[in-house]
Amino acid sequence: MQSETLEIFIRDINSIRDYIKYINLVNNIQVDSRESDNKVLVDFSNHLYSFGVSKKLFEYKSITISLYGILEKHIGVWIKEYINELPKIVFNYNDLPKNFRDNHFKLSLKLLALLSEGKMLKYEGIEKEVVLAKLNSCVEDPVNFHLNGDAFYLSSGNLKHAKIAEALNYLDIKLTPRLKVVGKRPENFLYRESVNIENKGNELFKLIDDLVTRRNDIAHGEDIDNILNITEFNEYIDFLEGYGRAIYQIFIEKIIETEACYLYKKIENVIGIYKSGSVLCFEIDNSTIRKGDIIIIKLQDGSFDKKEILGIQRNNKSFDELVILTVENIGIDLGKGISKGQEFYIKKQ
Repeated sequence: MQSETLEIFIRDINSIRDYIKYINLVNNIQVDSRESDNKVLVDFSNHLYSFGVSKKLFEYKSITISLYGILEKHIGVWIKEYINELPKIVFNYNDLPKNFRDNHFKLSLKLLALLSEGKMLKYEGIEKEVVLAKLNSCVEDPVNFHLNGDAFYLSSGNLKHAKIAEALNYLDIKLTPRLKVVGKRPENFLYRESVNIENKGNELFKLIDDLVTRRNDIAHGEDIDNILNITEFNEYIDFLEGYGRAIYQIFIEKIIETEACYLYKKIENVIGIYKSGSVLCFEIDNSTIRKGDIIIIKLQDGSFDKKEILGIQRNNKSFDELVILTVENIGIDLGKGISKGQEFYIKKQ
């Protein structure tokens, strides 16, 4: 997945913050201009005052719909990015988990039906023939398969947390449990939640659900009698940013987990961890190992991470590269952060 898409998500969030700052500046100018000697400023102040209620409602609708659009757009982008990564890791379609293959087939057929109806603008530009060709490749040429990432795209306009979790479940990502892990890391969006977070469910994400409800009321032309003040949006915006960052990180860790499963092998005989969690000593055979190689680590909370090999030692001698033909014990420097209880994976030869 590309880090640029996370940067674009943050940029989109910050554009809403800038818009709110602009509204506050205009409102302050309006108040300060009431007693001005400048006729233009007085006219400006009177004009804003004359339609203040309508202006406030318009700003509320604009911000609400924009925030929802950011949520829908970027989760959809990340789903497709994740699916596009799979053929780079798994080289035969039949080696993908059966549950994923079943979902891919079912959702591809659903996408074909939606394209035939021609009712959803978000699928404009997707050709039925291309969808069918990709689906056929999975059967006829599984070593050169192509996936229909668009089939997993969020088609609902009611993307409350439970709906997003349902979409990610098709990818074998259990969103709520993973958010509780990723979100509780220091300074992440659930970090200040109570210690009983494990016993909480979707109510943890009530701000997302409330935002979606407000967007739906606007989209369906409901009477709006409970609008948020400009300052009240700050809580929603901060939560949405943290929520999105965490989901992006979950996708990253799911890709690393997939790499560990298909491209790496578990280090079975760990001898020890030394130098304050920096050096991993283990048994290795029939391998070539180099500085700069990547080790995948499964943390105790179920997360996956990568660390670069910074140094290699054998018999107290340092090497940039080792070609190992028989069983040997070596140590590799991974920097800080490794500990007992973790699992370590080295790339298959």
